[in-house]
Amino acid sequence: MSSGLRAAIAYSLPSYRLGFCGPQEAKSKKILLDFAAGKKVEEEQVKEVFRHFEAPYPYFKLIAKSNGIADPFDKRVVKAMWVGNKLLDSVKTDDLRDLIRTDFVKPSLLSREEAEKRARRIPDGVVPHHSFHVLILGAVSHTVELKGTMLDLCRVGWGRVKKVTPARIASQSDAGGSNKLQVTSKSLVLGKKIRLGVELEREISWNKDIIPKVKTGDWVSFHWAQACEVLTPQEVQDLEHYTQKTIDMVSEQSR
Repeated sequence: MSSGLRAAIAYSLPSYRLGFCGPQEAKSKKILLDFAAGKKVEEEQVKEVFRHFEAPYPYFKLIAKSNGIADPFDKRVVKAMWVGNKLLDSVKTDDLRDLIRTDFVKPSLLSREEAEKRARRIPDGVVPHHSFHVLILGAVSHTVELKGTMLDLCRVGWGRVKKVTPARIASQSDAGGSNKLQVTSKSLVLGKKIRLGVELEREISWNKDIIPKVKTGDWVSFHWAQACEVLTPQEVQDLEHYTQKTIDMVSEQSR
């Protein structure tokens, strides 16, 4: 099974379960949740569901096209959008603006006028990292309002595992909320300027279907307070780099 699809669902599932993105009808839910649980599901079925995700898939397409990669679900492409890597640096800001004007103009998303307004305020040098979508562009659907504490929950965070607490009943892990990790991580500090604060301890959920093995000392990424994957040291650096790059641009805009 495609490792790119595995990464896509690892990062998308937390918000999908909350009803914030992706097709929510019964058939699509079964396909994604069965795939996440490791059941046999045809790859093309999973990809077809993901093509209807409001935000991730358009970014996957743009990153892939900008780097001459045929498959938008290539793991390098998926990881570029959610974690960050050098593929982002090949994306032109004007192409990102055009994406906002086209892919996000739908009855259930943005009006043409609103899309144009948001596209125009995108600063030069911005890349299609998930932090851009959260902190600069904002939500494109009407299912969630990204402001206040929601910004810190929606952005992809990272932290070092201090304690692993497995669920007492293994089957409870299906909900992704019974296994817990204590991690030290930097929260988003809001004010006149957004910044990353000092490292503090927090508790996040851990779904063993998504991350079969995690141990004390590992670095993990998380989305909506749910662990997504174990990160390499380079991936930790990349995630912090591209998140900070977005934060710096938000600060520039607020001057």
